Amino acid sequence: MPEWTVHDKWAKQLGIPGAVSRFINLLIDKPQKNQEYMDFCNRSATIYRGGKPTKMNAGMVDHHDSGRNNPVLATIHLKFLRKKGNEYVMAWYLHQTLDYLKSWVNLSNEINPIPPIEDILTDKRIRKKIGDPQDPIVEAVRTFVVEHSGAILQDLRDSK
Repeated sequence: MPEWTVHDKWAKQLGIPGAVSRFINLLIDKPQKNQEYMDFCNRSATIYRGGKPTKMNAGMVDHHDSGRNNPVLATIHLKFLRKKGNEYVMAWYLHQTLDYLKSWVNLSNEINPIPPIEDILTDKRIRKKIGDPQDPIVEAVRTFVVEHSGAILQDLRDSK
């Protein structure tokens, strides 16, 4: 996925403080090193998915990119972040979006070029990989990414 400097650059452009972006980078990519998050999880908080209570603990959330492909872990991340504030939630959605776009960049080539960002960030794909496309924060991130798509894609191509 993109280097943290890419995440930090675009978070700053979106108005997210550097400290918040770095907090999110650690939460998503190295959750075991985010002590505040691990403490939150170890308190065995309960989340509800499909009406069923799920006890969470640090062992179930200690995965790189844990929130993008696992809706339960995404719910845990967002429950934790909503207590910290909307800028943390926005930074989380931006990080997940940039990681998702980087996967498209990595799969593209001369024969299969990357499609326009608008075609990648459809409601269906956002719902599956990032979050509820009707959420105003998700929509704000999507709009921002589409508006800056040329520069973002270049940064993603240049990132290791």
